[in-house]
Amino acid sequence: MIKINRITANLLTVLAGAISPVAIGQTADAQAQAGPALEVIEITSQKRVQTLQEVPATVTAVSGALLDEYGIDDLFEMADLVPGMVFSRAPDDGLALTLRGLGTPARTQSFDQSVALFQDGMFVGKGRMYSAAFFDVERIEVIKGTQSTLLGKNTSLGAISVISKKPSDVFEGNIKVAREFVNDGWTVDGGLDMPLADNFSVRIAGHYVDQNGWVENLATGRDVPEDNDTGLRITALYEPTDSITVTGVYQHSDSERIGNGYQFVDNGNYFSDDVLAVIGEAQLDDTKSAVCTQCPNEESYHDTSVDSFNLTVEKSLDDFTLTSITSYAEYDILFYDDFDFGNAFDELTYVTTGEVDYYSTYFKRAETYDQFSQEFRLASEGRDDFDYMMGLFYFQSDWDSLEEQFFNTPNFPPDNAGQLFNGSFGNDFKQQTDTLSAFIQSDAYLSDKLTVSGGLRYTNESKNVQFDRIQGELATLWNTVVNPPFESDLTFDDSFLNGNLSVKYEWSDNTVVYSSYGLGSKTGGFAESAEVSSANPSLNVEDGGARVATEETHTYEVGSKMVLLNNSMNLNIALFYTDIDDFQETSFLVTGTSASFITQNTDVKSKGFEIDSKWQVTQDIQLNGALTFADSTHKDDGSDLAQAPKWTGNIGYLYTSELESWDMHLRSSGSVRYRDSMFSQINETYASDSLTTLDFTLGLYSNDDTWEVMLVAQNLTNERASDFSGPPAAPIGAILGAPTGDQGITSETLNTQRTIKLQMSYHFF
Repeated sequence: MIKINRITANLLTVLAGAISPVAIGQTADAQAQAGPALEVIEITSQKRVQTLQEVPATVTAVSGALLDEYGIDDLFEMADLVPGMVFSRAPDDGLALTLRGLGTPARTQSFDQSVALFQDGMFVGKGRMYSAAFFDVERIEVIKGTQSTLLGKNTSLGAISVISKKPSDVFEGNIKVAREFVNDGWTVDGGLDMPLADNFSVRIAGHYVDQNGWVENLATGRDVPEDNDTGLRITALYEPTDSITVTGVYQHSDSERIGNGYQFVDNGNYFSDDVLAVIGEAQLDDTKSAVCTQCPNEESYHDTSVDSFNLTVEKSLDDFTLTSITSYAEYDILFYDDFDFGNAFDELTYVTTGEVDYYSTYFKRAETYDQFSQEFRLASEGRDDFDYMMGLFYFQSDWDSLEEQFFNTPNFPPDNAGQLFNGSFGNDFKQQTDTLSAFIQSDAYLSDKLTVSGGLRYTNESKNVQFDRIQGELATLWNTVVNPPFESDLTFDDSFLNGNLSVKYEWSDNTVVYSSYGLGSKTGGFAESAEVSSANPSLNVEDGGARVATEETHTYEVGSKMVLLNNSMNLNIALFYTDIDDFQETSFLVTGTSASFITQNTDVKSKGFEIDSKWQVTQDIQLNGALTFADSTHKDDGSDLAQAPKWTGNIGYLYTSELESWDMHLRSSGSVRYRDSMFSQINETYASDSLTTLDFTLGLYSNDDTWEVMLVAQNLTNERASDFSGPPAAPIGAILGAPTGDQGITSETLNTQRTIKLQMSYHFF
């Protein structure tokens, strides 16, 4: 039996009222009246143009207009608009991205995400690029469940497709300027369409963000995280004939982040006021006290530069379309991460000399990455009996990462023979990946109402790895015994056959029911963050190595998509069950006197349901609501997975009204979003409280869409909970002079606090 707490029960009650036909249509006459209809949303996440309601899967489509309205600048913020999606940042920008409670845990960067990202059809191979500049978006499609046949590798748990705006055939442009008042910051976005010939047009779009953070670092005086992002995209559209379309997209982005929101939190243990005075307030609020003397600006520092190019050619033939997608992408990063999250100092030096000598446990990471991919596919169009799609996909990437870990535990000097948490070492990891796949899918129209779809995808992937662990200049117990040096040349090869099967039945003109099954895989390999106590990374992780097996996912889903009340309401319901063998799980734990990243294969499952609805009440008022329940657990002991809240949901409204005498429109929107409590690490450690936030917008725009002024408030009530948490890299108890295994003090990052911004947009023709 599912136990629902009071907050969740209230949310269910309100949501039920929002989507119940009984609540919204009190008489048969009212329901029969012709009223406003919802906009039909077309999506391309399955490589065809389809309406949202006809796809036999759970898909959330977020329009660029909605992203602009809420001033969303990255995928992390976008996740708030997708029920069942959690997207958090670990201290080193590792992604904690889950759909329905399942995803690839943060930290290990040598593995790809099991929720893949596509940018204008280009497969994005590394999670680092998920945080690249995010702007000039036409729409985002989040498709849940296994999508391995058409979308390929690393879509075993879902996919995110970002579609940028394309050039128009008229000269026009737009600019948006936003001022953030609470945390102080500016955002500028703009685009310009230039038709250079009857069959050739170009769009140039730019993006700039200068934003202070929501946590004050008392030690440095900065409001962190402090973000400075720039982006440029050039899109060219060429149609030499009626049957050929060529689209080229180049994008550059550079993101700089100074500091982070991580702070110490006292979990109610026995630490004294003296300890709290050294490390800060030890409670989750808007202040912290942290110094990293070896880091730029004495703060954690991240600099990421990404370039990508994508060329799509479509050739229409008599009964089918041939498509070629060629892409190249690369990035460079330089990260400094303060992993003790405090301002620890040598007490002995302070007592004897009065000078404060700060120590920092920090990680320095430099990465370079490049990828090339080529896809060819052939798709039939408009057949009466069946449609098909087949194709080939090739992918090659090179990733070079050097992470140096500097452990400096104060009051436990290196000349002490028994010391453990001092010393440095480096993980030098070079990986080349080659992937080749072939796929085919067919939709068989067995009758006017019944459609059966099935497909298979064969993939061969190889990874060639050079993995060296380099000892620091000073040999200590930490970098000679606990983390011994080694040199290894490693190879990982795997082949697998994945596929999807679905049955869709049109129950009536307004109701579709479906069932689907998907088998997906995410290739294994070697974890560059594994402890490797054996000094032999070729061994499996359970034997002290770094080898992790391929992940295999089985997803089952049944659902219904309904269009009600004379096309004014959509109601979608889905039940799902996902079973994963050899789930790739990484977490950072401190146990006794051991601190390490735990990487392992484990078996997990997730089951639950999703409901989402939109109702165009009148021409002026739209209501929406969504709810996801996902019970995601380890199969061996039933413990909850990390970053896996059981309940997420939202209810909201959109209101527009014409002000006739002013020649303009009034627009307002609001939503209440709920995320249940969750754990940030395996073994149900480091809990995060539930979070309920309120967002609100109010604006005016001209009837001809020339200008708009919008006030945007997010997390209006300033609610707080940790987005991500874990222990410091070295036990904080060492401040008192000796390491301790107690986890009474943990480090957590705070969710984004209240933001209030004024956005002004101008569209010229």
